[in-house]
Amino acid sequence: MVFRKILFLLSMPFSFLYFIIILARDILYKLNIFKKYKIDAKVISVGNITWGGTGKTPVAAFIADMLARKNRRVGILIRGYGNDESELLLKLTSNVPVLVGKDRVKSGKEAIESHFLDTLLLDDGFQYVRLKRDLDIVCVDASKPFGSGWVIPAGSLREGLYALKRAGIFLITKADLVFGKDKLEKLERKLRAINPKAVIAKAIHRPLYLYNILNEDKLNIGELQNRELALVSAIGSPECFEKTILRLGLRINKHFIFRDHHAYTKEDVADIEDYCKKNKIDTVVTTEKDAVKLKGLEGIGHRAEGLGQEVKCLVLKVRLEIIKNEDGFCNRLFGIYNS
Repeated sequence: MVFRKILFLLSMPFSFLYFIIILARDILYKLNIFKKYKIDAKVISVGNITWGGTGKTPVAAFIADMLARKNRRVGILIRGYGNDESELLLKLTSNVPVLVGKDRVKSGKEAIESHFLDTLLLDDGFQYVRLKRDLDIVCVDASKPFGSGWVIPAGSLREGLYALKRAGIFLITKADLVFGKDKLEKLERKLRAINPKAVIAKAIHRPLYLYNILNEDKLNIGELQNRELALVSAIGSPECFEKTILRLGLRINKHFIFRDHHAYTKEDVADIEDYCKKNKIDTVVTTEKDAVKLKGLEGIGHRAEGLGQEVKCLVLKVRLEIIKNEDGFCNRLFGIYNS
């Protein structure tokens, strides 16, 4: 606890410097000293105000499929911190092209020409102000919406809260993982105070089923009720994954938590399997984001030497579901095509 306080105090000057840099950038864009680019398609950004953990990638996939069902020719642009987001988006969407590139103005133009798109989704695009957009959708994690209130590195904010004035929609995610209706109401009031014109909707990541990482065979959750499980995750909000598993009535023996976007190694898998052997755990559960990286590694899900039984690796399948103000969300989303 004392170490954290010392670390926080040491990082405060860097947070102040970062805040000044971001503020100066915004001013330069407003004065047109830094140029914003417009491309020949509707542009929708899906992002957040904090560093990771809001579930923006599943939201981007959800919106892409929603638009595709309305016959919009949609593609997704990502910056690409690794292969997990691009592979996950391809898995979560139906025939929606995903293009990776740091320069999303360039990749956006290429996407329009090569795929004849009329709509571009920027996954994690709220801070990418260089490209003009028709709508900003900001995902806000209900369980920890603004962290400590400080920008990075002292806190988890990527910009000051003033930036939320750019949002057209606030999507409060993981609304079911917050205990106390008053907390959600307080969050809504704060968002309305910052940006009264934005639509506010609430969503959950509803768990559907578990499936085997190797062959994608579905498993009845009831079969795991009396077993102790090991969890494996490298996501922005591992505690929410843990809460979801517990709410399914399952028992957790150990949660192997890695940094967001962690690239798993054979050594990581060996450590996990070694723990499972010693503690007689035959089932590991992970997220879909982690599954795209774990699937190619030998070990988990294969027969482990000396174990005498198969260590199954199961993946939790979830579906984004808007539980409040879906009509308002859709009206604002599809309203951009009327202008």
